[in-house]
Amino acid sequence: MTQPKGAVAKRLIDRQGYRSTLLEKVELAVALDVQRRKVDGAGFQQSKSLERLASLLDQLGHACLEVTHIRSLEKLSNKDLKGDRKGDLKSNLKGYAKVIRSIGKSLKLVTIKLDNANTRQGLKIGRRIPKLLARLPETSSTGACAVLDFQIRRMVQLLSELADALLAANFGPAVRLQNYKQLKKAAHAMADQDAGFSVERLALTRSGSTIATLKAEHADAGEVMAVYKEGQSKKVIEELSGVDQWNQVYPKVAPTVLSQHVEKGDKLSSMVIEHLPGHTLESLLLNHQWDAARQLIDKLQKTLRKIWKSSRTAEMAQPGYMQQLRKRLPESRHTHPGLFSEGQTICGLTRPSFDQLIDHVGTLEKQLRAPFSVLIHGDFNVDNIIYDDLKERIYFIDLHRASYSDYVQDLSVLMVSIYRLPILDTAPRAELMGLIHQLYQFARRFAKSNQDTSFDARLAIALGRSFATSTRFIYDRQFASALALRAGYLLEAITLVNPHALDTYKLPLEDIFHD
Repeated sequence: MTQPKGAVAKRLIDRQGYRSTLLEKVELAVALDVQRRKVDGAGFQQSKSLERLASLLDQLGHACLEVTHIRSLEKLSNKDLKGDRKGDLKSNLKGYAKVIRSIGKSLKLVTIKLDNANTRQGLKIGRRIPKLLARLPETSSTGACAVLDFQIRRMVQLLSELADALLAANFGPAVRLQNYKQLKKAAHAMADQDAGFSVERLALTRSGSTIATLKAEHADAGEVMAVYKEGQSKKVIEELSGVDQWNQVYPKVAPTVLSQHVEKGDKLSSMVIEHLPGHTLESLLLNHQWDAARQLIDKLQKTLRKIWKSSRTAEMAQPGYMQQLRKRLPESRHTHPGLFSEGQTICGLTRPSFDQLIDHVGTLEKQLRAPFSVLIHGDFNVDNIIYDDLKERIYFIDLHRASYSDYVQDLSVLMVSIYRLPILDTAPRAELMGLIHQLYQFARRFAKSNQDTSFDARLAIALGRSFATSTRFIYDRQFASALALRAGYLLEAITLVNPHALDTYKLPLEDIFHD
């Protein structure tokens, strides 16, 4: 670093092929090993962690080549600098050399073992990261010195990722340096301080949030202590607020928050909630457990009726379905370009584009406000409803979008989330359609008993919104097209109704939910 030599740089460059060969050998060995492993089992985790470690070490090796590029270092050493500036440069180079030496010492801790040594090694490396960053000298934001500073900071970041990979070897990908202390604290709040614990990832979310189960170290497969959720601070705070809202109105359906970690200024926050027994509606449907699914729907109807009755307020609700659609439509179009109509002229007859339909319906829905507001879930998908058949209880999870609004919003989201399930066989699809019809008839009876005359018109608009926005999750072009066509059909049908007679509109349920 301080006295660069061409011979040293050449030796390092000549090792590049050797490093690439080692990486390829590891990747091949891992590919063969994971074929015989249970996904997310301990052996699978260790093998994938080893692959991750090899990749990170290869990236570190590449960063070392960048740092030792002899021309850049010669320019740094021989730059036309005088006096104090030249002294500062030499001091900076010595500082970088010390950091690289410390990184080298830390790399000696990187091994995979079959005991908790991985955790200790990962934590030990993790504790060194802030110290390494603190040792980095201050440098100018331009010039070769800034490039050198960037590469060495990259090496420190890679070392931090190596520490995460070591933790994942024992606990799986849900555990990182950033959340290990919180997970440990949560586990020890429910078990002995000296007892070990395990973490099993529960779900992969689109937002990148971590959802995992906490188990005592020697617990049986089904003995889960709690569920750990981690994500963007804003979302965690919203979910805590949502849980609080539900507990005030109808506490039977919301999970209990056991602990939380939310600090001002943090990008990520976390919460630990009770583990809810039972199965999601999604799992029941995907596994063709129709009797249990029908029991869930029956119980759900009774529960929703109580919730809507107890939370009802006189304030009229206007969710702005077309505004929601506008916000999400770019993502749907990115997934499926050209999916939504750009307008047509057939034999002189002009049909509006999908964007024109949104504008037209957006104007109409201003006069279609729900006559009252109720507490809604806000993201009422099949994977957010849990049924405990032993206690015959319904639970709602993922409550970060809870608010007082139109009950039709939750109904439309649930109906479409059932419809878009990847179940294609005729008989199972008929079962799904039957459940959707049952939900519609239940909600229509509720609307009639509460003098909600615009129910069908609002539901058509909400369904149009849900069908259209769901296309961003569907990668099968044909199925996504079926959703988009239904969205366009519903929105266009609403625009053809006399604005003064929208209360007489009847949703074409058989046409929409029929395959």
